[in-house]
Amino acid sequence: MARGQSMKTQGTVGGLVGFSGMASLWVIAVAASAGEVEVIFSEAPGHPTAVVPGALDLSGNPVFTEFKALEDLGVSPDGTQWIIKGRNWLGADLEIMMLRGSGDVGAVFAQEGQPVHDGAAGEVYDFFSTSPPWFNELNQFVYVARARGGISSVAQKGIFFDGTTFNMVRQQSDPALGLIDLPPNPSGDELFGNSLGSMHVLNNGTFGYQDSTLQNLHSTRRPAIFYNDTSFRQSGVSPIGGNVWDFLDANTFWTTPDGAHWIAQGDDEGDTSQDVILVVDDQVVLRENTLIPNTTITMAAVFHTKLVGDGTWYCRGDDPSDNDWALRSGELVAASGDLIITDSTEHWTDTFYAFAGNTLGDWVLAGTTDNGNTQTDSVIVLNGEQVVVREGDPVDLDGNGLFDDDAFIGRGTSTLSAFHPNDIYLSDDLALYFFASLRNAAGEDLGTFGTGGDAFLRKCLAPAGDGDYDGDGDVDLADFAEFQACFNPAVVGPGCQAGNLDGDCDVDLDDYTQFATVLSGPT
Repeated sequence: MARGQSMKTQGTVGGLVGFSGMASLWVIAVAASAGEVEVIFSEAPGHPTAVVPGALDLSGNPVFTEFKALEDLGVSPDGTQWIIKGRNWLGADLEIMMLRGSGDVGAVFAQEGQPVHDGAAGEVYDFFSTSPPWFNELNQFVYVARARGGISSVAQKGIFFDGTTFNMVRQQSDPALGLIDLPPNPSGDELFGNSLGSMHVLNNGTFGYQDSTLQNLHSTRRPAIFYNDTSFRQSGVSPIGGNVWDFLDANTFWTTPDGAHWIAQGDDEGDTSQDVILVVDDQVVLRENTLIPNTTITMAAVFHTKLVGDGTWYCRGDDPSDNDWALRSGELVAASGDLIITDSTEHWTDTFYAFAGNTLGDWVLAGTTDNGNTQTDSVIVLNGEQVVVREGDPVDLDGNGLFDDDAFIGRGTSTLSAFHPNDIYLSDDLALYFFASLRNAAGEDLGTFGTGGDAFLRKCLAPAGDGDYDGDGDVDLADFAEFQACFNPAVVGPGCQAGNLDGDCDVDLDDYTQFATVLSGPT
């Protein structure tokens, strides 16, 4: 779609002026307000947010390094825990790492060159799967890693954290059960390969995943998807929609934590012009080169899907003309050419970067608009009603409450993407986590590697709480007791939003102080 010439004059002033205008406008310190974007980590050289907490050298000793890249994001269903994958500047033997955190605090828990958790003697991490780590509703998680320094035939690992300890739950060359080989090859001798993907853990401890490189199995009978060690659906064998699965795509098989719903993507053995399918609970919900139900849009490709705890699925893709669309459980919520919000003059163009939602039906969509200004034409929209982040918005990099850091959402080259594909999450409490690039007013990326100055960011989209937990119209000692139960310096969980008085996603000391000022006493 061609870009238009209109511009919606909404959002911060920083989102509506060019680089040269910013340079003069932001020399004074402008106050940041509650609910602004928070920087958890960045790649800005020399800045405290660029320091990697918990990084180790080859001897296992703490070492200083900064972020070189931020790559993948996974967040727990309740929004209180997160894991990111990234790279540092320690060199090829120590570069890749994963960090675990809560709120705006986290640290490295697994790093290239360091011993594999629950691994054999001599095994160290080599790299981690591109599929983001998966949490269940108990805040337990599982991830996939490749080891080096041990036996190559068992290098691929699935590792589970149960809340206390790390446990090896799957290794390459473990027996893969329930598969049917192509005759006259024997069935029953199959082994897992080195490509475990979309590994996830259910609340009851069941593990789901996909494997593209199953051993001792004919190529037409793989990949397959599994629960624990037993095949659930297999290419060339399992029926789907009146046909048979032909291929099950990597990193697209997911299950709700309660085990009630699942989603997978791949293709069937039908007409190759229409064989790409998206399947939910054994039903084909989207098929290549056919109309998306209840729309006039033809599905050409599915780019990304997200399944949340109540079975709602979020999906984005494009049509044969490369126009993009976004669906919530099959319902069209946005498409190229639509107004980005109801009272806007801007329309979505043909680029959607990321789409996600929560169990309450709220959704966020990142993409580009036709406002005609490449320095402000990328946005994140909430529910088709509000632009919550815009390219060009100023960022309080050091968290001092002022926009005095010469940092803005976007790339130095303004035609490049401001937001990461798929690295976005929205909690039921409307905490938005996402990856975006940062630049300064002079048009320079705040980073020196690859995609520019990437950052791990958070914004609280819910209105600030009023402290009235019991809803009786005042804030008294009864509310204070509930506030104390929610109080934690780094975490705000579901049900605690009323205590988030400053609107920054955390119930912390700032809220404690503010609560004291509004406490009316017992009635």
